[in-house]
Amino acid sequence: MVAASSAVRADEGMWTFDAFPTAKVKAAYGWAPDQPWLDRVQASAVRLTGGCSASFVSRDGLMLTNHHCVQACVQEQSSAETDYITNGFVARDRAKELQCAGQQAEVVTAISDVTARVRAAIGRTTGAALIAARNGTIATIEASTCTDRETTRCEVVTLFGGGRYTLYRYRTYSDVRLVWAPELAAAAFGGDPDNFSFPRYNIDAAFLRAYENGKPIATSQHLPWNARAPQLDEPTFVIGNPGRTLRLITADQRNVQRSLVLPFVVSFLSEYRGRLITARAQNAERFREGFEELASIENSYKALRGELQSLNDETFATMLDAQEAQLRSSKTARLGRGAGDDPWQVIAKADRVYRDIFYDR
Repeated sequence: MVAASSAVRADEGMWTFDAFPTAKVKAAYGWAPDQPWLDRVQASAVRLTGGCSASFVSRDGLMLTNHHCVQACVQEQSSAETDYITNGFVARDRAKELQCAGQQAEVVTAISDVTARVRAAIGRTTGAALIAARNGTIATIEASTCTDRETTRCEVVTLFGGGRYTLYRYRTYSDVRLVWAPELAAAAFGGDPDNFSFPRYNIDAAFLRAYENGKPIATSQHLPWNARAPQLDEPTFVIGNPGRTLRLITADQRNVQRSLVLPFVVSFLSEYRGRLITARAQNAERFREGFEELASIENSYKALRGELQSLNDETFATMLDAQEAQLRSSKTARLGRGAGDDPWQVIAKADRVYRDIFYDR
């Protein structure tokens, strides 16, 4: 969950449903979600196969998501004669909704802290023994909690670099069908140059529906459409399945990314992108078939190129170094200089090994 306080500024904040800082938000804005609000929104939020976010928006299983999250389904349902990528798709009635092979919708039903259990298994082990103990315990927790593999899934999520282990239990729906997807010209208007830009004038949206036993599922908890526009400085909460951030990596780790990993990956993606463009230009069928892959590569290329530019920005690097120095000082003040190995030195040692083996991976 991410909070934004206006149309132009995002406040600090990305929280899990079980750790929402109600008091802090209320002190800042005079209002904060209560537990019934959080419960309703959690039940309305959906995770799709592949990690895309969606949400229930009706009582009969209708889900709203992004267009790029349904591209694989749209591509699979298309052919040389019926190109739903270019022309879009709309089901005139439920009988015409198209099943998305391999797509699954998941809703979080329970969140529990299993940190103590995982840490107890790890104990004082290190290296390969630590990994084996941790992974084995996580696998046991997941398997023992979710015995019904048809309708439930359990996942232990690692947060804060191993500072916390949280068990997520999901209700799963394996029959997901395409209801509506706009034509590509509307969904991706502006192309990759407009990607990651705001405002962006396109319709990057699509509708899916979750079924069970051949019928749309009943979703009493959903997010109804609200035609009222957001007001200036009104807190706005974005619910979804966010990717992992790298905001807490050390200066050594950032240097590895800046000088080794990102230059290599960005160069690889640039070359791959060029070859895909050339291959798609050969004929209409290759042009259609290669769209999803090219869109994914261009998305990654732009994102990682931006990361590399940021890491090469001296002002940005100085800010991050100052924040890290403050964190190290706080750690020393709280635990003392003799409180075990210095984690920064441990990471720096691992990074030196990583540099030596990077191109052998």
